[in-house]
Amino acid sequence: MENKVMTRVIMRRKELILKGFVYLFSLILMAMTLIPFFSLLGDYIGFSASNPSNVFKVIPYRWREFKRFFESRIALSYVNSLIVTISSTILNVYFSALTAHAVVNYRWRGRKFFSNFVLAVMMIPTAVSSSGFITMVYQFHLQNTLSMLIFPAIATPISVVFMRMYLESSFSMDLIYSARVDGAGEIRIFHQIVLPIMKPAIATQAIFAMAQSWNDTFLPTILLLEEKKKTLPVALLLNSALGKSDMPEVILTIPLIVAYLLLARNIVEGVQLGSVKM
Repeated sequence: MENKVMTRVIMRRKELILKGFVYLFSLILMAMTLIPFFSLLGDYIGFSASNPSNVFKVIPYRWREFKRFFESRIALSYVNSLIVTISSTILNVYFSALTAHAVVNYRWRGRKFFSNFVLAVMMIPTAVSSSGFITMVYQFHLQNTLSMLIFPAIATPISVVFMRMYLESSFSMDLIYSARVDGAGEIRIFHQIVLPIMKPAIATQAIFAMAQSWNDTFLPTILLLEEKKKTLPVALLLNSALGKSDMPEVILTIPLIVAYLLLARNIVEGVQLGSVKM
């Protein structure tokens, strides 16, 4: 009996030590992520531990800077980035979920080959695949159009693989069979049954897709030559290269923070649901 008690005590100590290392490592990663952001925000609003009252002097200046920015022509780049990011993110998660649904929940000839092909495409470097796309865009004279930054987001292999893995681990075909017995069509099944179940995966992938699209400078720099078509990151780079300071850099982080706050709840709910299932 004493041996069992001692074994449990030792296992409990090991578990606590392991949890302590995990929590410590998580705190270190959180600090590495948040400290640069709060440092940027503190510098922007003029906050410092030695002179915190300086904030009240800097904030009115920063507010006027924001007003000048939104009244300037450069503000159009902000609108362009919003259009590209929101449109590409919606198309990305919707068609990725639709493709994953077709791969996981249907049996058709060539399904396994298609899945392997998607995995193989992931291994192709972005620079290689983008070069052919850029050549095609210039051959058809489609440069300086925001749609050329939006439509390529439909075919993102990593999004399809992520959605497929989520469906394989958390979806039951019995739901589809029951819906078919009740007379539901395939389109209705996808929109009213599959999509709600995939909400955590969609929220997670939407954050990644939005961050990638919002921060992208490679394709916009090459395809968007007109000033009125440029996206915000490109305009920021040009301003920095020219030594201009009429664009508040902290504005770049606002849409991503808002998107995360809106979608994080769905991610947490999905993790809790998965733990209950297990």
